[in-house]
Formats: sequence, C-alpha cells, structure tokens
Amino acid sequence: MSSKATKATGTLLAAIACLLPLVPVALQPGFGVFASIALAAIGLVFFKGARAPTLAMVWKNRIVSILFGIVVGSGMAWGIANFVRPFVEQQFGKGISVGGLEQAAGNPIMYAFVLLIALGSAILEEIVFRGYVIGWGAKIFGKGFAPVIMLLSTAVFGYAHMDYGVSGAVVTGFAGLVLGTLYLLCGRRLLPCIAAHMTFNFIGSTALYLAT
Repeated sequence: MSSKATKATGTLLAAIACLLPLVPVALQPGFGVFASIALAAIGLVFFKGARAPTLAMVWKNRIVSILFGIVVGSGMAWGIANFVRPFVEQQFGKGISVGGLEQAAGNPIMYAFVLLIALGSAILEEIVFRGYVIGWGAKIFGKGFAPVIMLLSTAVFGYAHMDYGVSGAVVTGFAGLVLGTLYLLCGRRLLPCIAAHMTFNFIGSTALYLAT
C-alpha cells in the first residue's frame, strides 16, 4: 500500500473515530452517553493526534477562561430560566421532566449527590461533545467545517437528553448551541466551556434544592 493510500486510510479511520461517540447517544438517549464517553476515551488512547485538539484548555489565560465561562454560564442559566424554557414549554405544551431529581429539594445529601453528578457530567460532556468531536473534527475535516460539526454535535447533544422530555431536549440543545458557539469563539479551547457548563449545572442543581 502506498504512503498516500495509507494516509487516506488513517484519515478515514480518524474521521470515523471522531464522530463515533455521537452514535450511542443518538441511538439510546440518556444511558448512551456512557458508551459515548468510552468511545472517546478509546479514541484518545489509540489516536495520538486526537489528544492535543481535544484537550486544548486555556483561552488567553486560566483566570480569564474561568471567569468568562462563569459569566456565560450564569447568563445562560438566567436566560434559559426566564425566556427559553417558558417559550419552549409553551410551544410543546409540556414541561421539562427532571426524572426524579426533584428529590433533591430540601435534601442536603441528595443535593450533594446531584451536584456531584452534574459537575462531573459537565466536564465529561464538554470533553466529548466539544473537545473531541468539534476540536479534533476541525483538525481532521478542516477549520472551515468546525461550525458544521458544532451544529451536528449540538443536535445530538440535545437529543441525548430526551429523557428530560421533548422540551428538555430542546432546551438542552439550545444550551449546547451556546456552549458550542463559546467553544468556537474561544479558539476551540475547553476551559471556558467547562466553567460555563459547570456554572450552569451548579445553578440548576441549586435551584432544585431550593425548590421547597
């Protein structure tokens, strides 16, 4: 096999590996995310070229990255709670299902558990849906395709939360669109997105706890 054919084969395999984590969550919303995380982890192990674009963290500097992410996450939580969620629920005639998470209301132990899961999932979801799929995808397909890959990742990210109901999936998709846009605006650096996502999930989890 010629070097050109070998390179083409390697690129094809990398492209498949890059987009593969989107498949489990598309086929099985909710629990499929565990398979998606596993596939991304396997990809990072076997494709050295995936590591740098996936795990590129700092935009400008750490403090700016974190503070900017906190501001965006706070604004996203406020905007979704006051405008996006009411509009979406009105359009679909259904509220967002929190799948038993209402048990965190007034329960410190349950709140701590929900918060731990929420913060941890924020980190993992950013690594998979933003860093791995979009960041590595931009390297494989070219920077010009990054917005297209972002929209694809966003659509799957929203659908992956279908266990929250249709309204929940749409609202989560909107949140994913904000995070994906933030990721591109910050030069495909993850730290602002992780800070924003963690802030958003912290506010949401705390709102559940205070809903007594």
